[in-house]
Amino acid sequence: MSRGKQALLLLGALAAVTAVIYWAWRSRPEPPAAPETLAGLSWLPAESGLVAGIDLAAVRQQPWLGAQLGEVAGGQTESADYRAFVAATGFDYTRDLDRVWLGVRGSSEQPTVAGVAEGRFVRDKILAHARQQRATLLPYRGLEVYEVETRQEPRGRFAFAFLDDSHVAFGSDAHAAAQVVDCWQGRAPAVGADAGRRAALERRAAGQNLWAVDELEKWQPQFLRAQADLQAVVVALSVGLRVSEQGLALEAEARCREPQQARQLHDNLRIAALAGRLALARQPDRASRAVGEALGNLTFTQEGDAVHAQVLLPPAVVAALLGSPAPSPARR
Repeated sequence: MSRGKQALLLLGALAAVTAVIYWAWRSRPEPPAAPETLAGLSWLPAESGLVAGIDLAAVRQQPWLGAQLGEVAGGQTESADYRAFVAATGFDYTRDLDRVWLGVRGSSEQPTVAGVAEGRFVRDKILAHARQQRATLLPYRGLEVYEVETRQEPRGRFAFAFLDDSHVAFGSDAHAAAQVVDCWQGRAPAVGADAGRRAALERRAAGQNLWAVDELEKWQPQFLRAQADLQAVVVALSVGLRVSEQGLALEAEARCREPQQARQLHDNLRIAALAGRLALARQPDRASRAVGEALGNLTFTQEGDAVHAQVLLPPAVVAALLGSPAPSPARR
């Protein structure tokens, strides 16, 4: 079970790390987010500071990305715990997990993570495996919350509860998973209960396969807490990623306290991107040159108190960044 826990919690870390790159959404109107994308906004606790979602089912529809990720993962060995979990339950997150929504709150050192996973689960087999692993059963609101101790480092807890056959609440402990149950049943407010916040989340999620919004006054990743200058300027970060045949389109927004601060941040980012591109262009390795190319393609704009940026990473650039072989041209 510990491997499944790692996969779900890593999504939060991925979203937080990606957000600080400041690559922002384009100013043109986006199509409305699909209903399945918005569903999770009614299930995550309102206290969440970082809110993120990923549509794995849509990502799997782009074979070129799956092939490149497979190349990278091919040299890695799955843990014995995870192999045992797959053998016992038949569930493999790379194949059977379709969507994930998660919220992060609490301290940066030990954040509380809570969310919902949507996919194809064999409930009886998963529950039987949890009991075999001596998970603690905690009845709650007519459902069963299971909490397990993780055996891999860093050691901790992971809790889950089946909401129905295709949705599983999860959390970094039983209390976090129970809060998701309360939101699912309409007993507690979710992040989508506030109309203004829901509108901002919907705007970011529109058309994206992976997205994250972090309100820094509510939660900050640990590495950002040491950046006092940045905290004095930026109040929120968001990022979106869209996968297509053309590559990965990265978009993000840094919202500042004042328009003047946004203008200064905009200018600093442009200078930093230019300097980075020039420095990396002289590096001999393929990955460094790919990062330099990406920096050269970044575009920055300022609108009021917000700084936006965008970049399209073609499949060949993504391959270089991942360290996988360059994809073959598509056959016509």
